[in-house]
Amino acid sequence: MESLMQDYSDTRGEIADVAVDNLFLDEMNPRLGSHDARTQDEILDTLVREMSVDEVALSIAENGYYSTERLLVIERDQGPSGSFTVVEGNRRLAAVQLLLDDRKRRRTRSTDLPQITVERRQQLQTLPVSIFPTREQLWPFLGFKHVNGPKEWDAFAKAQYVAMVHETYGVPIDEISRRIGDRFSTVQRIYLGFRVLRQAESTGVFDRSDRYNEKRFYFSHLYTAADQRPFRDFLGIADDKLDSVNPVPKGSLNQLGDLLLWIYGSRSKGYEPIVKRQYPDLNLLRIAVGSKDAVASLKRDGDLGRASEIARGDDVVFRELLVGAKDSLLEVGKFVPLGYHGEEDLLDTARDIANLGDDLYDRMDNIHRVRRGDRQRRRSERNTSANPP
Repeated sequence: MESLMQDYSDTRGEIADVAVDNLFLDEMNPRLGSHDARTQDEILDTLVREMSVDEVALSIAENGYYSTERLLVIERDQGPSGSFTVVEGNRRLAAVQLLLDDRKRRRTRSTDLPQITVERRQQLQTLPVSIFPTREQLWPFLGFKHVNGPKEWDAFAKAQYVAMVHETYGVPIDEISRRIGDRFSTVQRIYLGFRVLRQAESTGVFDRSDRYNEKRFYFSHLYTAADQRPFRDFLGIADDKLDSVNPVPKGSLNQLGDLLLWIYGSRSKGYEPIVKRQYPDLNLLRIAVGSKDAVASLKRDGDLGRASEIARGDDVVFRELLVGAKDSLLEVGKFVPLGYHGEEDLLDTARDIANLGDDLYDRMDNIHRVRRGDRQRRRSERNTSANPP
């Protein structure tokens, strides 16, 4: 961490105060990666809706803007001369914009924010910034702070940032992980998940904006799956293709579309995701994709539980259920002295369980006797063949 902060201080930009009207929200902000926000109004809308800008605005309205909290900016390629893109500090800029502009407050439905004094309004006309020549100079600091630091981005924002640094600046993955203080395997996993997602979108087998849950994009489901062997086998991702721009072979794009449909669903198709949460659903799906019959069942009726049973086999499922039933009865037995007070309905339930247990035992015993008879008959036949009269 000390070396990272030293690197940052060595490249500290020119310090200045810049008019708010000349400061622009960052269209390349990784936190916008799962949102279709590109215009300044759209970016502001997303920040207000998703990233608690109102809390920052309330603090600034009450305490003012601390001059030590400089925005990190780069000169803007487009727009009026002397304008800058805020690479770090977008929430703070958005908060100030809301406090200064009643139109933006009404449009983002932030009208409950307090009106600021004339003195505070005058103070906020300009903001302290550090101006950097290029975005590239800032990546180690931003990576440490937001990928593995005190103000973490969500998983998709991290992945998009790693992709930008690796692909745009040519920084190796191992160096990215080292510079931001994260494990190589973690950075590698989220980057693989990002490439799989990008390939799915670019080939048209998945549309992120059509996912069933509009409010949240659970990117961790995908990068977790992409890191596991059964899912890789299902998608045809070979070990020597893990570093490819498009890791999934063309012949497996339909499987990729199926996987993303199961994980994220589709609003246009009215299809809810079968993966409601990472545990246990993603684990069950991992089991299911290893069986062609289970995959066919998933495509037919979308029943994840049944598909995982098909993949595991009836004998395995039966053993798990039988042992689980025994464990449950043992656990219930512990509570009989304290938990049962003579209620008739509970006694009836226990009687039903006993009858079911008797029936289960009789059915299993009959099968056992038949199988034992078959084994004895085959043994006798083998003995007769080996010792003819």
